[in-house]
Amino acid sequence: MDTDQPLGYIMKMIVDRSETMFAQRAGHVECTAPQGRVLMYLESRDGGEPVSQRELEQYLGVSHTTVKGLLQRLEEKGFVRTAFDCADDGRIKHAYLTDYARRRHAELRLVLHDMEEEMFRGFSAEERAQLRTTLRRVYGNMLPPPSPTQS
Repeated sequence: MDTDQPLGYIMKMIVDRSETMFAQRAGHVECTAPQGRVLMYLESRDGGEPVSQRELEQYLGVSHTTVKGLLQRLEEKGFVRTAFDCADDGRIKHAYLTDYARRRHAELRLVLHDMEEEMFRGFSAEERAQLRTTLRRVYGNMLPPPSPTQS
């Protein structure tokens, strides 16, 4: 690999390859990498707290149409249910994990764990922790600044 390649290019190559690996290994779960990101986010927020479609758009950094399509396909597969159930605003659509998704989530976590073990074979725990910290900083630098109402 060329040592002069831009870091963004290398990161994109890693993302593309990891999505291919995920598709190959998680096919039995019937979940794509983008759908898996939605499920992981819903699982991380699943304390009974609803997640709006708009919140998913912001978290994933994708369009309304993209999230709508992801949720529709996940709902067809039985992984999520959606509802216009906001008491304050009937236009807000919430997404919820189903019991089926919770059962299948363990399989997705195992796939991700195995992929991580393969990708970081030979890395020490300290190197992994440092890389995790560095990548979170990079990601944080890419987020839009909070609006004045979020401060």
